[in-house]
Parts: sequence; structure tokens; C-alpha cells
Amino acid sequence: MQTEFDLIIIGAGCAGLSLGMQLASLQAQAPRTLLLEPRIAYENDRTWCFWGDEQTPFAALARHSWQRFSVNNAVSRALVDCSATPYRLLNAADFYTQALEAIASNTALDLKTGISLTAEPSLTQGRWHLHTTGGSFSANAIVDTRPLPTQQLSETTLWQSFLGCELEFQEPRFDPTSAQLMDFYPETEAFVGFNYVLPVSTTRALVEFTVFASKIYDQAELVSYLDAQVEKLAGGRPYQRLRNEYGLIPMGVGQPKGTATPAEQHPSYVRVGLTAGAARPATGYAFQRIQRWALACKQSIQKNGLPVGHQPDSFVIRQMDAIFLNVLRHHPELGPELFMRLFSKVSSEKLIRFLSDQGRVSDYLAVILSLPRGLFMKSACQVAAMR
Repeated sequence: MQTEFDLIIIGAGCAGLSLGMQLASLQAQAPRTLLLEPRIAYENDRTWCFWGDEQTPFAALARHSWQRFSVNNAVSRALVDCSATPYRLLNAADFYTQALEAIASNTALDLKTGISLTAEPSLTQGRWHLHTTGGSFSANAIVDTRPLPTQQLSETTLWQSFLGCELEFQEPRFDPTSAQLMDFYPETEAFVGFNYVLPVSTTRALVEFTVFASKIYDQAELVSYLDAQVEKLAGGRPYQRLRNEYGLIPMGVGQPKGTATPAEQHPSYVRVGLTAGAARPATGYAFQRIQRWALACKQSIQKNGLPVGHQPDSFVIRQMDAIFLNVLRHHPELGPELFMRLFSKVSSEKLIRFLSDQGRVSDYLAVILSLPRGLFMKSACQVAAMR
């Protein structure tokens, strides 16, 4: 059994597999890479969504796409045209299949499942040493995709918690040409809540209830909200629940508490993933950001043998996201109104570019002008005072 590698990737979820695919594409020039994953088998356990044209990574693999979507609350509704960059849904099962096939096609890469670390990596004489349930290994560099424990993320501004299920009805119930991106729960000081309905046919849809809140909501706390939405959609009609999914995404991660050891600060060790900058703070969207990182990481490894972490957002994006999240944290009851302003007052092209990290100066200005200036100026002062 080979035990010495150029690179070890700890965790073969979305980030680890995405990098694995990029490295596999190097063919004979690929570094000797070991991917370690605790799960024994891959299941269709989640979905990823993004806006993008046909050239966007994994656009062709998407299970379904929508050229329009709606956002609504109790008093108004915005119908958004996104035909230039359709909203796309990617099943985890399809992504996993393509990733596993790509990795298996290159003998320089070795994916081991059902393997967990028994001790944290240690750096000795310029090489990393790992002890696992499947043996001991060493490498020149490490990419660590493991999420940090939530207790180390106490500075996170908001948490996005969501619980969803895929439903199949016996009779037509949905319009598969239009997605419901946000149907807001009544205003409350506890959280910003909304229902999310993505129909993939006239009889099948993914339905989720999502909250943005200063605390984490576990699955048990979200069940009643989701069940109420499902029963409302069903209207007494028979249906089948095909699968469930639960997710938790940090929005605005502060400085993690006591996370980096001196060894981990070495340039040959990088942390990536949802708790290390993969998710856009103000939205939680991460999939395409991970794809951009995986490409950049491959290029860096090609150039000097060292991996890189996620590229920090621009100063403007960091400030705008921090100010917006600060408003939602202190005034969650205003969330539905603020999102309705964004989707009804900003053109779809500008807003989608902004949400997809492709914003231009004119897009930033349009977003700023759509929101109440007094409230956001006050929030900007609060954010500045915290730095």
C-alpha cells in the first residue's frame, strides 16, 4: 500500500472532489494525491443551485433549470427573468458520479472511503504525517476540507439553517418552468424565514424551509415549519416524500476561536470549505465559488507545488455583505421587505451578477440605491466600530 504522497486532501465532499477532478485532468502531470473520506458510500444527500449560462461549470450536468423565479411575501410578488443565466439545480448523486469517475481514471489519485483521522496532522522535517483508521500516510502538502466545529465559530454573524424534502405527487401540481426562490414567512424578530420550491416536473419538486438567524436551528426545530409548507402545497392531495436534506451554512464567519496551530499556519497546509470562505456571506451560495477555487488551487500546485485557500472577496463585497448581515441580525423582522426591495427594484441582470460574485460597479450602486439609506448608514457605522 502506498503511504507517501505529494498531496493529501482531508475530506472528499464537494470541495475535495472538485479539486480531485481538477488534478485528475492533469493526466500524467497530476501529483500523487490521496483523498480521505469518512463516509463509506456516496448518496444523493443534497443539492446545489447556481445561476449560469451554458459555459458555467457543471451547467450541463444540472438536473433542471429555470428561466424565471418568483420572490414574494404576504403583500407583494416579484417575478424575475433569469433567461440569460438560468437558475440551475445540481443533484449530489450526479456530481458524485462524475467526480468519482474522473478521479478513478487517473492512477495518480487514490480515494479511500470509510477512513477517519485518529490524530491531527503533524509536520516533521518538511512533511505532513497523518494517522488514520486506515493506516499512516505522509505528504508534502495538505488541503483540509473539514468544517470547523460550530463552537469555534461564535463570531459568525448569522446562520443559514434549512430543512427540505423532495415530493412526488400523483397528479400535476407544479409549473416546472418557474422556481419559487423565496416565499417569506410572516415577519418575526426571531429570524428571516422563507419557503423555497424548485419544481423539476409537474408532479415533483424540492421544497425547503430556510431561516437566517443569529442561532443555529437544528432539524427538529424546523420540522413543523416544513411540514406546514408541505401540507399547504399538498392541499389534501396524496404525495410521497422521496428524500430529506438538512443543511447549515455560516453567513459572515468571524475570526475562528483557537483553530490554527503553528503547524497549520505553514504555507503547505490550507483549510477550505464552508467554514473557510467557500460560501458567499450574504447568500450562502458556495458551489461555483468552490469550482473557481479548485481551478486556482490546481494552477498553484502546478506552478509551485503548494495549494491555496479561497480567494478573499473584494473589499467592496466584504463591506456590503457585512453591513447587510448586520441589519438582518439586529432587525430580522425587516428581512422580507429588504429582499423584496432587492428583487423588485434591481434589474435581474444586475442582481444576479451581484449575487454570483460577478458584480460591476453599476451593479453595486443599483443594490445600494434599492435599500433604505438611513438604516444601512447606521449599520455601516456599527460594522466600522466593530473592526
